Amino acid sequence: MTKPKFRMLKSRYYEENVPLVALDYYDRDSHGEDDFSRKQVWFYTYGDKEIEKRFREDLGAVFRKLFSEDGLDWDMITLYPAHAEGTLNTHMMSLVLDVAGDVGIPVEQVIRRTETVSQNHEIEKEKAKVVNLEGSLEVLQDLEGKNVILVDNIVLSGVSMLNGASTLKKRGAENVFSISLGTSRKHQEETQELNEDATALDLIQARE
Repeated sequence: MTKPKFRMLKSRYYEENVPLVALDYYDRDSHGEDDFSRKQVWFYTYGDKEIEKRFREDLGAVFRKLFSEDGLDWDMITLYPAHAEGTLNTHMMSLVLDVAGDVGIPVEQVIRRTETVSQNHEIEKEKAKVVNLEGSLEVLQDLEGKNVILVDNIVLSGVSMLNGASTLKKRGAENVFSISLGTSRKHQEETQELNEDATALDLIQARE
């Protein structure tokens, strides 16, 4: 396993920054030559038991490192919805459920896509990405004081995760921490290898 990557997601269109930890860089322009990127896309699209096993081990290690001794009680893991109304990626949900069982943090799917949106990676301008997602999510329960781990497969611009975190915060979530399989290599300058001693709380406090 390569060292996980840390990136602080920021946008002028959202009030709060959101910490992200990903397993590795995702390179959408590698044309299948980057092994991690190829496996990630294959898993998301088709599922694969061997790839899922590896992702499960690596994510489990990241979860234990970040959330087991950071002094916060993490109430739930929730999966960021797919772009189509009411849908989740079944392969990602299977992975999240397995990791949740391994680390002892429950899965509660508290966020739902209420209308189909365009896929954000197909949109070029940041403001257009924000407009595309605006009003397309709903939170299914009150989250007052809750600490939520939001999981997605790939984070490129970060707008989707920022949108999800903002929606959760508006329903009362105290802290939202984002986790993904991959983070865009195009944002490498604002990304660093995760410090071995860092906890989720450390990275949350670093956003200030």
